[in-house]
Amino acid sequence: MFCNVPDMPEPLPRTPLNELVADLRETAEDLAGELEGIPAHETTEGEAAQLLEEMADALTRIADGAADPQRIAAETLAMQSPLKPETGHDAIIRGLLNPKRL
Repeated sequence: MFCNVPDMPEPLPRTPLNELVADLRETAEDLAGELEGIPAHETTEGEAAQLLEEMADALTRIADGAADPQRIAAETLAMQSPLKPETGHDAIIRGLLNPKRL
């Protein structure tokens, strides 16, 4: 028996990592504005952005031939490092580019 299956749509292109992280940080900042006393980096979206950055950094070091890739992977997956507050030029630039948060 032959089954007539419609053509599958073309898959959407993947969003670059830096754009995903920027979107997550923007959402985190918006949520932090609504949640009194909770900094953006402590929201789920802020933590997810940081974790994506940490995992990308770990994969980059492994791809570049790090001496102990298993240790790097294990440390990254353990998520033991403290959350880093979002400060500096990136936060300022995002604020300037998205004036609704100012």
